[in-house]
Amino acid sequence: MSESITSTASTGSREELILSAAFEAFGIYGFRKTSMDDIARVAGMSRSALYLSYANKEDILRSLARHMLDQSLMRVEAVLEADAGGREDVLLAAFIAKDGGFMEAVLSTPHAREVVEAGLSATTQIVAETEARLREMLAQWLARRGVPATLGTPAEIAAAIVSALHGLTFTSPDYAAYRDGQRRLARIFALALA
Repeated sequence: MSESITSTASTGSREELILSAAFEAFGIYGFRKTSMDDIARVAGMSRSALYLSYANKEDILRSLARHMLDQSLMRVEAVLEADAGGREDVLLAAFIAKDGGFMEAVLSTPHAREVVEAGLSATTQIVAETEARLREMLAQWLARRGVPATLGTPAEIAAAIVSALHGLTFTSPDYAAYRDGQRRLARIFALALA
C-alpha cells in the first residue's frame, strides 16, 4: 500500500520514510491493530527512533493525511490551471489527480473502511481545510469556464461537486466502483454545465 508516497519517499527524508511505512502498515494490519512497533519495523528503524519523530500513531496519521492532502491539492491545481479539454475531461482528470494512488491503494486492502474512517476521524480539521481549498479551486475554474446562472454560483456548484466526491468515499465497495463513480460524476456535472 506504500506506492502512493513512494515518489516522495525516494528522497530519503526520515519523515517520508516513516509516513510511507505507516501507510503500508495501516494497509496490512488496519489502523487499530497497527502498533508503533509495526511502523518502526516497516520503516527499518527502532521504536525509540520512531518516538523521536512522532508521539503516537494518531500523530503519524495526521502527518500522513496532511502530506497526502497537500500533494493532492497541488495535483488538482495543476490540472485545473492547465484546463486542457472539455469540462468532463478536466473534471475527471481533477478527480483522479485528487486521489493520486491513494484511493486505489486504500480500497484494495482488506482494511479499507477502517483506514478511511480512522483517517477521517483523526484528521477532521485537515480534511475540512483541504475540502475548502478544493472548493475554492473548483469555483475559480468554473468561474473562468462560465456557468449557467440557473445552476447557481461557481462556489455553490463547486460545493456540490466536492460533496458528491466525498460521498463516493463511503459508498464505493471497491476501487473499480469508486472510479466508475468519478466518471459518472464528471459526466453529470459536465452535462449540467453545458
